Amino acid sequence: MSARKVLMAVACVAVTGSVSHADEAFVGRWAVKPEACHGQGSSAATAALVATNTSLWWFDGYCRIGKMYKARAVYVQAHCSGRGDVPVTLDAYGDRMRVTWNRAKVEELRRCK
Repeated sequence: MSARKVLMAVACVAVTGSVSHADEAFVGRWAVKPEACHGQGSSAATAALVATNTSLWWFDGYCRIGKMYKARAVYVQAHCSGRGDVPVTLDAYGDRMRVTWNRAKVEELRRCK
């Protein structure tokens, strides 16, 4: 293969991207009830949890994901604005997820459609 073809192949990979990162199972919009999917409530029961690979946004405010440990569930040390570090457990399975936020009662959430 000529050097020019190699350079062309490398350039194509660089432009299109060669690495694909899969989202974690917890990534998405989650709520206790479908009605809570499209609003911002003031409690776990009325607010949607919006989770990305790097952040969580729920009734308690915005949190950046710090340390993360994965077993069956994902254990997160969330750095929350104005609240400091908050322990969070995200146990996603299909379209459901059990969430423990700051050691409070487990909430059963469903993925928003």
